[in-house]
Amino acid sequence: MAPRTKACAVCRKRRIKCDATLPQCLMCIRTGKECPGPIDGPLIIDMTKFAMHKSKKKTERNPKARQISLDTISEPINPAYCMHSERLLDTPLKLCTQVSQAATVTEAFYANFLSYFASTGERIDLQNRQTWLHQLPFLSSDGSNHALTLALRATANVYCGVEASNTAVVQEGYRLYGEALKAHSIKLTRHARLKEKGEAEITVHMISTSLMLSLFELLRATTADAYREHVYGAAKMLEATGPGQCLHGVLCQLFYHIRTQMAFVYLTSQKGLRERLKVRKIMQETLQYGRWPLFQRLISHVAELAEVYVKNGDVREGKEQMIDLTRYGRLKADVEALWLEYENTAEERGERLEWRNEHGEKVFRDGFTALSVAYFSTARILFEVLAPRFAATFLDMTDHYQNILDCATYLCALRIGCAYIRMATPLYLVALHSPREEQRRKAKDVFMEWKDGTMAGVSVIALEAIGKRVGEMM
Repeated sequence: MAPRTKACAVCRKRRIKCDATLPQCLMCIRTGKECPGPIDGPLIIDMTKFAMHKSKKKTERNPKARQISLDTISEPINPAYCMHSERLLDTPLKLCTQVSQAATVTEAFYANFLSYFASTGERIDLQNRQTWLHQLPFLSSDGSNHALTLALRATANVYCGVEASNTAVVQEGYRLYGEALKAHSIKLTRHARLKEKGEAEITVHMISTSLMLSLFELLRATTADAYREHVYGAAKMLEATGPGQCLHGVLCQLFYHIRTQMAFVYLTSQKGLRERLKVRKIMQETLQYGRWPLFQRLISHVAELAEVYVKNGDVREGKEQMIDLTRYGRLKADVEALWLEYENTAEERGERLEWRNEHGEKVFRDGFTALSVAYFSTARILFEVLAPRFAATFLDMTDHYQNILDCATYLCALRIGCAYIRMATPLYLVALHSPREEQRRKAKDVFMEWKDGTMAGVSVIALEAIGKRVGEMM
């Protein structure tokens, strides 16, 4: 190739010598032409046409190469090869589809998280076929609430990111969490304006959004107050929901989850709710329960005891009575009646609630039975803490603190995620009020073990509350 010239385009076209001066060359000034100036930047010359033509001619001039080409063409062609070539030509070209990372993470979330949080035996007591988590794929993909979709994606990213030790996925979850909060806030503000006109209704999607945001806080806590506000907001929305939103028992499951979490919020935050939840209205009007599930009745008593516990923030074992005799007698009788009903129901079915295996370890009928037993022990511990003198009059040889630790051990072995959320309340009481140092240490060790897993948020909230309460009780 000839060396590059700096001549202007006019001189180069006329094939005359150019002095390449600025702003106009001398030859353009003499001839009265408008000089574009010397060429600056890369100069690209297209020689492909000449190169291909030259190469083609060279091949044709070579008689040996021409002979080889003719011999190849004269050979017989395999018919099978022709048929295969025709099929390839008839087949439309298909481009590889790139799978979205968001879809992959969400699918992994559904595949692992839902089974991780579904405890066997739960639907028998709650009279539902599926948990509310199993309805999430349909609720989040029907296009009616973008905030729920974002909240689900945020929770899925954090859960899968922690499981895979992928920091980038976790950070993406935090970003989506911020977007979900913004979208949920806009949705609630718009609903408040429409409610004044009587044109709005709280939907199951809005309640599910608040609960998904609370689950995010349990996975990776931002602040303890954020978790508390999400749970309380979901409870108040559920209170304002009509029966038309039940959606095959989804609201029942949402309410059950909310009530177990509100007990934990009561105890760890040491703050009463701004307004008491209208449980009876929700159960009878919204959920239309004719007969309350046994666990819901038990949680009602635990919530009432937890409310008394919070009002007496300086609770110390054996100091004074925090509850009057009439209230104590009523609650104690109701809890023991529920336990008797629970045992009789299992006996009628020919089932045992718990037993010891060959290694001496306590085994339960199923995961939900272990949770129920733990909450019965929780109620009895609260009786001892709030009314030590009254509790001493009832002969009870069961070590309820150890009973809760056995339930936690059983559930952790089963890898049931609901143990991390629902067992937090019983373990919190063991860590604070067990008379044995070994049991208190074991309860704290369980929270420390959870801190390194997917449910780190709940353990952070519990450990901070335990540290604060221990300092106040000393």
